[in-house]
Amino acid sequence: MKTSFDVEYLPERRKNGAKEAPEITEIKSFLACKHQNMRFEYDDERQAYNRLRIIQRFRRNNELREVFDCYRSDRCVYVIRTKKKGHPEKGKETAIC
Repeated sequence: MKTSFDVEYLPERRKNGAKEAPEITEIKSFLACKHQNMRFEYDDERQAYNRLRIIQRFRRNNELREVFDCYRSDRCVYVIRTKKKGHPEKGKETAIC
């Protein structure tokens, strides 16, 4: 094994090949539009439970707790807008859908 310190050239860090979940992509487009709620329907309750956890993690990590809420009921996951994004001085929606 060869060890080096203070390497002059560091290659770019590769991503682990992880792709963004399709639900996260849909939520991003939902937040950019004027819709007030949305629903994801799955084949079984376990899949809905797992996908809800992904959405909750995205919401927590991106500090979006005040922007939307999410919950599960049977085989469906619901996302509800709780706060509209806009300019504080204007109070109008900025997103065009």
